[in-house]
Amino acid sequence: MPNPENPSSASWTYRMEVSPTGQGSSNAVQGPNDPAVLLQHLVNLQSQTLDVLRQNLEIDRLNLDLNRQNLDLTREIVQVNREQRARQMAELERWQHGHQRVLDASREALGRLEQVHASLIGEMAEYVEDNHENLIDGDFALSDFVDRFGPRLAHLNTMLAVLRPLAVVRPKPED
Repeated sequence: MPNPENPSSASWTYRMEVSPTGQGSSNAVQGPNDPAVLLQHLVNLQSQTLDVLRQNLEIDRLNLDLNRQNLDLTREIVQVNREQRARQMAELERWQHGHQRVLDASREALGRLEQVHASLIGEMAEYVEDNHENLIDGDFALSDFVDRFGPRLAHLNTMLAVLRPLAVVRPKPED
């Protein structure tokens, strides 16, 4: 054991190998824990990460361009819809102005047809309640049901769709 008070009595040896740059590195086999190999791997990973980040940035730019185009198209669609709706409203108001007598009759007819519509829907619901087993099991019963209620309900819905705008929109007062 070395004596700490007398350093010369210790049998310590230091050994260091020094080679000029570029020599010896080709002869030595570099292990996976060699700092130079690790540094090279780190540089490669950073380079790959940078490439991926650049690709993501380019994709983000493309997505941003697409989002802007979509926003522009959506704005155009909204504007076209507003203009179309305004034209329809103006046309309806012009028609209403020239057909006031028809409008009054339409409003009365709408109220009565809504009652007929509600009655037909009630009748249909009652029929389904009474015959639901037959409707599930039998093609004839289902065909009979559709034939009985389908056309009448479809035509009434169409008539109501025509009358409702006439009853709701009022013509503008003349100046």
